[in-house]
Amino acid sequence: MPQYRSTTSTAGRNQAGARALWRATGMTDEDFQKPIIAIANSFTQFVPGHVHLKDLGQLVAREIEAVGGVAKEFNTIAVDDGIAMGHDGMLYSLPSRDLIADSVEYMVEAHCADALVCISNCDKITPGMLNAAMRLNIPTVFVSGGPMEAGKTKLAENKVDLINVMIVAADDSVSDEDVAEMERAGCPTCGSCSGMFTANSMNCLTEALGLSLPGNGTVVATHADRKRTLFAGWPTDSRLMSAVLHGR
Repeated sequence: MPQYRSTTSTAGRNQAGARALWRATGMTDEDFQKPIIAIANSFTQFVPGHVHLKDLGQLVAREIEAVGGVAKEFNTIAVDDGIAMGHDGMLYSLPSRDLIADSVEYMVEAHCADALVCISNCDKITPGMLNAAMRLNIPTVFVSGGPMEAGKTKLAENKVDLINVMIVAADDSVSDEDVAEMERAGCPTCGSCSGMFTANSMNCLTEALGLSLPGNGTVVATHADRKRTLFAGWPTDSRLMSAVLHGR
């Protein structure tokens, strides 16, 4: 059996107390022989790119357990740069990246997890989790929430996004009614803001780095292909579980 780093807290007589606590989370005798996979989920109801990540975390957990791991999920904060923009809230955006990195590192190291799945999406969350993954140097896979769909409105020939809303709002020649129409059309679904902004570029970067599956950064959050793209290969070809079981 591979030597998992999680045995630091699950093996031996001197860890009886730790095992008692693990059992209280639902672990069994059989689970103590399996790798513990941490799921860092940035679900929050404050951010449209993250409102749907709670369900995604459950999907990831089921896939981990289907291939022989023990899934343990925890949460991080997430700041919406668009909502925080233009007032003192923006003072907290960049520092939140380091809080996220620290919190992921602390949770994984404190509980001796063997590997990590990072569920991220928006601007500072993916870089924060990337920082944590580099510090931890354990097998890590990123699963993002995906981009939101672009909006449609009678006021524009092409599809619109958040930036279009901001542009018309700043134009004094546009009526309040048209601004309201654009506002309602600009962000029609959950997901990271549509466009090659920080969130989507960071999620594409994780693909380029080989830290996420193909389609992670581009398939929209609401499309059925997203689940098929991200999870179809996990039970038989999980890079994460392969790395844990056989080494990187």
